[in-house]
Amino acid sequence: MKVIKIFLIVGMALLSVSCDKWLDVKPQSQLDRDDLFSSENGYSDALIGVYAELCDGSLYGRELTYGALDVMAGYYDKGNMMGEFPYLYQYLYKKDNTNKQDYVINIIDAFWSKIYTQIANLNAMLQTIDGNKNLFSGENYNVIKGEAIGLRAFLHFELLRMFGEPYAKDKDAESIPYVDEFTTSVTRLYTVDEIITLVLKDLETAKGLLENDPIHLGTTPSTVLASKVTVDANNNIYAWHNRRFHFNYYAAIATMARVYLWKGDKANALSKALEVIAAQEEKFPWVIAGNLMNIGSDKISDKIQDATFATEHIFALNATKLETLSDGYLYGGQGSLLLTDRSIYPSSFDYRYKNLFKILDGTTLYVTRKYESLSNVSAAFKNRIPMIRISEMYYIAAECEGDGTLATDYLNAVRNNRGLTAEKLENLTPDLLKNEIFKEYQKEFYGEGQLWYYYKRTLAPTIEANKNYFTSIDLYTFDRPENEDAYRF
Repeated sequence: MKVIKIFLIVGMALLSVSCDKWLDVKPQSQLDRDDLFSSENGYSDALIGVYAELCDGSLYGRELTYGALDVMAGYYDKGNMMGEFPYLYQYLYKKDNTNKQDYVINIIDAFWSKIYTQIANLNAMLQTIDGNKNLFSGENYNVIKGEAIGLRAFLHFELLRMFGEPYAKDKDAESIPYVDEFTTSVTRLYTVDEIITLVLKDLETAKGLLENDPIHLGTTPSTVLASKVTVDANNNIYAWHNRRFHFNYYAAIATMARVYLWKGDKANALSKALEVIAAQEEKFPWVIAGNLMNIGSDKISDKIQDATFATEHIFALNATKLETLSDGYLYGGQGSLLLTDRSIYPSSFDYRYKNLFKILDGTTLYVTRKYESLSNVSAAFKNRIPMIRISEMYYIAAECEGDGTLATDYLNAVRNNRGLTAEKLENLTPDLLKNEIFKEYQKEFYGEGQLWYYYKRTLAPTIEANKNYFTSIDLYTFDRPENEDAYRF
């Protein structure tokens, strides 16, 4: 049986509550782990450490959002790209390509190694949590355990979307290991279909444990479960707001919707998407148009700037170093990731067109404001990296609903809250509906890495902006790192 070696970087250190701290795991240091996991705060700190590492520029702090994945999805002007990005744009990362670029391959290899390291950290927590149940008060044990299991499933699915074949292409192909215990033992490669099954199983377990998640109940989280937030009902900021920045009850359901859609199981994808949509008005209210008017202003009085539509986030990361991570890529005058125009937004009434871009000084090129981090902006809205947002649930519902009128209504629900109330979609044929959903993915997920996955899931035969380089759907599947395959036999 083929197996794979996962290299773990393991050990534990107590952490603070921001993404500028990190968790390091050393297998030889059982004493460190015992010390960390001697209180419920220790488990909370360990989770925060995982989120902190996910904020790294090699992961969601850049490459898996506005960096590598969006470059390959064809968003940016290739003439202004610098560094590794022109080579990513040309897909020079397959190991059988004679023109491959090693430093581009290293970027992709880091997705594998760093995400599996965080999976190891989660498993280290889960290995001890049942034996320490007496340390927890209230619902903290169930919520923290559910959060860890759910995040582990989420991260495995992320790896599958990168390193596994598209489900529609070959569901029986070997893909990745599913590592659900803290161990240095080899873990075999599972097929795409097997990984889907394991992910869904973990997500169902997580959902059950997260039943009393404060974001689900609408209650104030304990300090163990989330940092406090200043309630601002006028701007839809409530006591549970910071549970968005943890893998929560609704994140488990929303991820299931994603997974079922990846599998092509539209009935279950629709069911899960609608389960989240049912809570949308109370838990994930649409962005307030007035909160977009002052984006980019550094006036103290303009502190309410919701550039990422934070109230719509089902799951997000709090990246406290986002300004540093984006400098030289999106901001700071260098601007290697730029749009020559905003043609993907055909309407000037679209909030995403009007409010989320600016002209780079002295040029005719556009740079996104989505991740611009100004010191005057309220903490409830700054340094946010969306991982799952409510609009995606509406797009999934639109794609999976068999009734064309209802499907169009789901699409219009998002468009109405993007300033397009006067441009209602009606009487769409199935092909036109599919095209409108695609266009919404282009507009909505700029800077978030999700368009690349849309192309892969749908087996798009070409990526228009990159059509001279994208020559085969085989390019959608990243190669596993060479040092991983070296341990298979």
